[in-house]
Amino acid sequence: MEENRTNNVKKNVFYSYTTTLTTSIISIVCRTVFVYTLGADYLGVSGLFSNVLGLLSFSELGIGTAINFSLYKPIAENDEEKIKSLLHLYKTAYRIIAVIVAITGLLIFPFLKYIVNTDIPMSEINIFYFIFLFNTVSSYFVTYKTAYVSALQKEYIVTNTTAIGTVVTNICQIILLFLGGNYLIFLLTASIIGLLQKTIAVVYLNKKYPILTEKQSLPLDTQTKSGIWRNVKALIIHKVGEVAVHQTDNIIISSFVSTAAVGIISNYTILNTFVSCFTNGFFNSFTAGFGNMIAKESKDKQRHIFEVYDLLGFWMFGFVMIAFITLSQPFITLWLGKKLLVDDFTMVLYFFSLYLQGMTIIPYNFKVAAGRFNEDKWVAFTQALTNLVASIIAVKLIGLPGVYVGTIIQRMIVVAVRPHIVFKYVLEKRSIEYYVRFVMRTLLALALCLVLWEIKKLILVEVTLLRFLVMCVLTFLIPNIAFLTLFVRSESFKDILARLKRR
Repeated sequence: MEENRTNNVKKNVFYSYTTTLTTSIISIVCRTVFVYTLGADYLGVSGLFSNVLGLLSFSELGIGTAINFSLYKPIAENDEEKIKSLLHLYKTAYRIIAVIVAITGLLIFPFLKYIVNTDIPMSEINIFYFIFLFNTVSSYFVTYKTAYVSALQKEYIVTNTTAIGTVVTNICQIILLFLGGNYLIFLLTASIIGLLQKTIAVVYLNKKYPILTEKQSLPLDTQTKSGIWRNVKALIIHKVGEVAVHQTDNIIISSFVSTAAVGIISNYTILNTFVSCFTNGFFNSFTAGFGNMIAKESKDKQRHIFEVYDLLGFWMFGFVMIAFITLSQPFITLWLGKKLLVDDFTMVLYFFSLYLQGMTIIPYNFKVAAGRFNEDKWVAFTQALTNLVASIIAVKLIGLPGVYVGTIIQRMIVVAVRPHIVFKYVLEKRSIEYYVRFVMRTLLALALCLVLWEIKKLILVEVTLLRFLVMCVLTFLIPNIAFLTLFVRSESFKDILARLKRR
């Protein structure tokens, strides 16, 4: 069983990395052509509408997460009747959600003029919005099928089909932009190809997994339904916090700074998206395996695995933060020019907030895999209120950096609470050691940021490609040598090394 988990994880990670590298390269090329042909205002519109419609993901209410968790056990036991019953519930729920999202999107439409802060005519903005809304609604009709594949620990199938659609879309968009295409054509291209990709994915998954087309033969038992409903009620509250945290920053920036500023910050976002597809994809590949492990392995084994992946998490996310803070400004200068840079203070706050987000992934994956949705549901409202109030107050006082001050404050709440839930209810161990370790590791990462910042001031007196490459080498070597020196004797590192040797 452990070997099967490991093989699936290896496939998930391999295909996640391969497709991410491919799609990210073509997306960066597409972004470059986009900026030089259409400009920052249209880039800002894309970022803004992605966040506005991301707010509508609240309509999902955590149903997907709750049903996905419920699929782990019947899949492990090969209980096909229960799987079909759960998939039927999933399909029905997501069709209702699609209707709710469409209606809510139409209700938001009259308020666009209050959050869009740009010189682009509102007549064009309205058309763009409806295309984004269509793309969002149509995605709900295939979600339950892809969720079943993910619960099988075969996320790579979904990853590959999505990647093919992304590559084809971006290539077509680049060609059309070079031929003089406008933003409307750019969006319609993505919408049409996206619809074709979803249709092909459904046909492929139906053929590969016939259970997806079989009708429900037995009603879902009361115990399972009550369990799903109990988790959904908790996840509704979590969803409020998630939406308020992840989908409101660009709306605040557009309203209080400018829509063009959303486009400029999105240059940093795309760098994070590129890297986080590797980091988050790596760790998220283990979630279904964690669920299986928690159901079968001892607490000692669970604690050990948690510590191993916690060290991996810090190594990855700590290094990523250091690299971004050191290299993002010169990279964007070489890529797009100084006019599309944010100030250093905003940049540092943005990437530090992403480090905090990344460091909670391992506790979150353990919590989800164990089905612990109820214990920290109150945190979501605290997050939502803190993020909105702190970000709006701070953006009025200090401008753009204030948005990320609010984000950091609310993420500290999650950093404090989520690991405690995992240690108390899943690992059944005191969490104080984890927090001490977290603080010491974070201080280490920030100290290395300072060291490299000083080195950068000496080397990048003038931003040239050669000097930038020298700085890249130093940024790779110094933190990783420091981490290796400090962690080489730890049991977690020895376990990682042993696993690498075996694989």
